[in-house]
Amino acid sequence: MTIGMRNIKTALAVFLSIIFSNILKLDYPFYAAIASLVCMQSTLEKTYTAGKNRLLGTFIGAVLGFVFASLFPTNALFSALGIVLLIYICNKLDWNDAISMAGIVFLGIMLNIKDNKHALVYSYKRLLETLIGITIAFIVNSFIKPPEK
Repeated sequence: MTIGMRNIKTALAVFLSIIFSNILKLDYPFYAAIASLVCMQSTLEKTYTAGKNRLLGTFIGAVLGFVFASLFPTNALFSALGIVLLIYICNKLDWNDAISMAGIVFLGIMLNIKDNKHALVYSYKRLLETLIGITIAFIVNSFIKPPEK
């Protein structure tokens, strides 16, 4: 068994995501690294689709997470109601492939924020870190031995 290019490119994208996050002094390079890991796919089209779904999910999860955490931080009932609303919105927008990511981001914000003054900053940083990871994965996959169609 050998180590293939997708393996190497994935590791490079994770490495660059962590380095770039550290340069920007972001609190959680983990989110950028995870985004690059998940978005590195076998084709550029699949990388784009995975990135798009991850970004859409992160966006809706961050927005709803901000709203709900600002009003009802760590509340179990409102966490469940937020998930109902989130799935409803994603289904209405035909963002079905973004539902899981939206829910993860929503719950991460809802359950990690103890006071509402940090909800907006936390939500914004989740979006930024995710965008960094997605962008790096796409760039690495596009320019370093791009996959054949």
